[in-house]
Amino acid sequence: AATPGFADQNQFTFGDGYEVNNLDYFLFCDWKSSWNLLYKAIDEKEKKEIDKIVEKCNAASIHQIKEFKFRPLISEITSIISIPSSSSHFCLDDANLTKSVKVSSLKQNATKCVNQDLENVTKNLLDQKSSNLCVPISVATLLRFAMKNDLGFVDKNDDYDLYSAEKILSTLILIVYPRSMAGLNLNPKKEESEFQLNEIELLLERLCKKTYLMETGWNIIRQLDKDEKDRPKKSTCKFEKVLLHENFVFSRPLSVTGAIIIPHKIIDGIDYPEKVFFHQMTLDRIENGEYVLQNNQFSDKSSTVIRIKQRYPHYAAEPFVSNLENQTGDNIFTDGNIKIELINEQYYMTRNRWFLLPYAYSLKLTEI
Repeated sequence: AATPGFADQNQFTFGDGYEVNNLDYFLFCDWKSSWNLLYKAIDEKEKKEIDKIVEKCNAASIHQIKEFKFRPLISEITSIISIPSSSSHFCLDDANLTKSVKVSSLKQNATKCVNQDLENVTKNLLDQKSSNLCVPISVATLLRFAMKNDLGFVDKNDDYDLYSAEKILSTLILIVYPRSMAGLNLNPKKEESEFQLNEIELLLERLCKKTYLMETGWNIIRQLDKDEKDRPKKSTCKFEKVLLHENFVFSRPLSVTGAIIIPHKIIDGIDYPEKVFFHQMTLDRIENGEYVLQNNQFSDKSSTVIRIKQRYPHYAAEPFVSNLENQTGDNIFTDGNIKIELINEQYYMTRNRWFLLPYAYSLKLTEI
């Protein structure tokens, strides 16, 4: 069992290279500040601003908690640490999420499908089922590719498969950037799915950057094996945002966002209004003018790979498209020499057809 945000690595893997005691921080910080200090990626400027707040509380020794040293902080701290700029975005403030779930059974209960049509990303696809965990699944896929492609990593620990998709995904959503696992494991609570939504850039930033109290997400995942000799090489993690277009040249897998309009329908007497759905997928390659995408929400093997014409327009939300049309007289977005036709549910978007958002993300590991 484990709880998002409070889990220890050895609760759901056989490794214990990275030990955490995150519950201890909540004794010295208010609830929202604790979540932000633990899980919000920050830069050096933000760190210095937080340092000033922590020092006013005489709590600079808080960093020693990770070394299991509590006495200095207990004897020195004069007030609870509270960060005024703390965002509720990182705070899992819901009763459902304080309950343990059987993540140790994830591998046994995971639904997988093998698709030989994939060339760059793993052919073993993990089904996200009824969860909304498509973003961390896509990020885990990019990370596994980078480990193999950039670092030449081969998991030597075959008995435990410590760097499997399930182990990396579990670490991402239990330790690195906590989210409920409802719908993916044995927890049936569908209402928790609203606490699973991730913004791709926030998760990638967390993977590549430190928080005030924790290592980079990549360094935490790198330590899944307790033996340094069996881990991926020490390396830095960096993501890049790229713009898709008709002449885009593929170089490595990308995390992309798809949009589709599901028309109004009635099923078993229940009325389902027309709705736009967004789904994170992984671009495996471009072939014969088509994006070939790994899809982790599938009902059968045929839907594990989605193909989208590269010449198709891209989805953009309102009011961007209407403003663009008012300003230029059409729905063509121009970025230097790149021109992209933009559509959405109000502008020329065909129902029951996938379209990609124009921005995509790559992930690269560089050996130190």
